[in-house]
Amino acid sequence: MKLLRLILAASAIAVVAQAGDRRLTLFEQATVAGTKLAPGDYKVQVDGDKVKIYSTKQSVETTAKVETNGEKYSNTSVVYDNRDGRYRVTEIWLGGTSTKLVLGN
Repeated sequence: MKLLRLILAASAIAVVAQAGDRRLTLFEQATVAGTKLAPGDYKVQVDGDKVKIYSTKQSVETTAKVETNGEKYSNTSVVYDNRDGRYRVTEIWLGGTSTKLVLGN
């Protein structure tokens, strides 16, 4: 069972690495790894467990757990935690793949 999980994780990382930079739009101010990102268009770059979210004005790097979903995501989407009234990015679902990034905020 552990070997199967390792193979799935390696496959997910390979898919993410081949995907290149992904586009992402934040509609609200959101926090990633303690950095506030303004609403706008960003790119997401994944290298192993490292994730870089950047635009021409802002950039932040953090770690993420790469997971595989049973189905492909139709669009790149963001999952927020909004418990205290502030938006924190907790997951990024990569459109066209079955890969999700669980951020290590």
